[in-house]
Amino acid sequence: MRDFQSTDLLKFEFLSDPRLSPTGDEVVFVRHKVDAEDNGYQSRVYLTGSDGSGRRPLTAGAGSDSHPRWSPDGRWLAFLSDRPVYGEKCGRQIWILPAGGGEAYPLTRIEGGVGSFVWSPDGDKLAAVCRFDPDEGLQLAGEDDQAKGDEESGEVDELKALYEKYTEDVKHIKKIKYKADGAGFLEDKRSQVALIDFDAGFPEEPEQLPKPRVITSGDYDHRQPAFCPDGKWLAVTACRAENPDMQRFSDIWLFPVEKAADSDPVRVTDSLGPAHSPSWSPDGSSIAYLGNCRERRGMYTNTRLWLAQLSDPDRPGECELVDLTADYDVSFGDRSITDMRFSGASPRLTWDESGETIYYLTSERGTTQLVSVDAASGKPQLLTTGDRAIFNAHIRPDIDKVVAAVATAENPNELSLLRLEGDPAIAAGTYSDDVLDEGLQDIPEEQLVGANEKLLAQRRVYLPQRFTARAEAGSPEVDGWIILPDADEDGDIPAVLQIHGGPTAMYTGTFFFEFQLMAAQGWAVVFTNPRGSSGYGEGFCAAIEPAWGDPDYADVMAGMETALQQYPQLDEDRLGVAGGSYGGYMTNWVIGHTDQFAAAVTMRCVSNVHSFWGTSDIGYMWDEVWGGHPWEVPETYRQQSPLSYLHETETPTLVIHSEEDHRCPVEQGEQVYATLKKRGIDTEFIRYPNESHGLSRGGSPWHRIHRLDKINEWFERYI
Repeated sequence: MRDFQSTDLLKFEFLSDPRLSPTGDEVVFVRHKVDAEDNGYQSRVYLTGSDGSGRRPLTAGAGSDSHPRWSPDGRWLAFLSDRPVYGEKCGRQIWILPAGGGEAYPLTRIEGGVGSFVWSPDGDKLAAVCRFDPDEGLQLAGEDDQAKGDEESGEVDELKALYEKYTEDVKHIKKIKYKADGAGFLEDKRSQVALIDFDAGFPEEPEQLPKPRVITSGDYDHRQPAFCPDGKWLAVTACRAENPDMQRFSDIWLFPVEKAADSDPVRVTDSLGPAHSPSWSPDGSSIAYLGNCRERRGMYTNTRLWLAQLSDPDRPGECELVDLTADYDVSFGDRSITDMRFSGASPRLTWDESGETIYYLTSERGTTQLVSVDAASGKPQLLTTGDRAIFNAHIRPDIDKVVAAVATAENPNELSLLRLEGDPAIAAGTYSDDVLDEGLQDIPEEQLVGANEKLLAQRRVYLPQRFTARAEAGSPEVDGWIILPDADEDGDIPAVLQIHGGPTAMYTGTFFFEFQLMAAQGWAVVFTNPRGSSGYGEGFCAAIEPAWGDPDYADVMAGMETALQQYPQLDEDRLGVAGGSYGGYMTNWVIGHTDQFAAAVTMRCVSNVHSFWGTSDIGYMWDEVWGGHPWEVPETYRQQSPLSYLHETETPTLVIHSEEDHRCPVEQGEQVYATLKKRGIDTEFIRYPNESHGLSRGGSPWHRIHRLDKINEWFERYI
């Protein structure tokens, strides 16, 4: 047995997006593997029995396959694949596979591809989300090429042709929301929902594919389609305001399925804040959705469960909105951070057959758990406990089963089958030690599909130990973890303080590859969930609302100090600090306010919130974070910028940034590097081309390995 090496990343497999068949006897899921030769990832759809038997691949060949969804009758499996359609590459399209076996065949060839889809309740159509210019309408792949060929066959002015050839790469931007991290420049495209009729006929040529019918309309993005039980209405998430890119809310809208795209939709919610993830009750009388009132605490507000109770389900119009979990300090969704996950689509809010209970996931004290909510009282109960993260789940109350993708300290992902039997374990939102107690779990659970067993059996896995820290009397306790390597003979172990991004995210005690590599170098890793993190209640999350770098800085430093006190084998003279995104912001802040650390690595960071405001894909909306626009409160922007304090630092710092990072643009790292270089501080700058903000989680494999090596080399030099 040996320690992990950076190239072991190439050996991992990742499981995601499990889906139970209508009968519950079978499960499909996606298996992702690293393709070292092509410097990318392969994904295939697999099938297994609900007892874990008969695991086998359902898809193979060119392209990557994902998002498997059973038809309501269980006879068909639809999935997304970027394999060629009739010999032509046209992005991710919907493919159909007979459940009983046979060849997959395409259902769509939409220009630009398909982002996601859902089946209608009767299985005779699918609603697909795709992006196109509203003025041009949905195009089928290959149509533009044909039109271009017809044009070029005629007489074309030579100068005009040269002009078009050498200016087609120019970007003419008219909207403020013109780019998005991971997607690049958005042009004038919007997400729309199209309906695709389905029948079992195998199309032998492109012309036989069903013609998509766009059901949404306008210069707005429409996402997350959900059919009502009788299939007559489609609920979607959209902001259909006059200038949607400037709004901080989204609403739930209803579109009639059988009417033309230009018919007026019905707005369900009232633009209080983000309203999303609609899910119809079994009788169609209510729509459950996730949302918050943005005016409460802005980005720090709990994501709560709401109900829209329709006055007439057959003719939706007036409805009563109920903030179902307003009395409970619970925020729904998985907020955990890791570098070892392909999570697939988020799970849907799921009703039981009686309409009395709603199921979802919630983040609780550095764990993610399955939760049930009483649809009458709003009382939330945790169905699972234990120190792990459930990051994806298909919940089937009708057959009392849940198939979940789970991360633990020992394994980054595996699939478990849970049975919805027994009583809930504890009340959600208590954030007590009981959340961590595996013994409180009352519902049966068993491993369904394992992953990485052979690799993990051959490598040493260093397990994290939990501890708590407190910055000062009266401040809340914060959770921390330490991963300890084997001690040197003299007992002096260097340590690296890691700070998570977000800020409204959270660390868990689950497997983190970057941390395992550090432990393999002989360094301890200390990581905490300071104030500002999710999973500890709204007040804890909003504690940093007045100013970043105050309570959060106190908490991460208290975590480091507590670790030094509780683990005397740590060497206080050989400490490093590292973090990415908001963690990069805090790393910059830390080295500008203390000389306690011998070295730092700041990654995909924010250093200057003034320039961040104008260059980030989301920065122009962050005046709510800093209390006004840069021209209104310039002193606040100066005080909140770590760059303002870097003239104080003496800490050798490695700057790592992706060149296609539109969330925290590369100029943020450039400013740190230039400042430290100008002052003569030992610093180096590593830039990754063609990578986005998510390099450490989903970037190209060899860039990820290179990044990990350079982090370790930097700390090896100084600690």
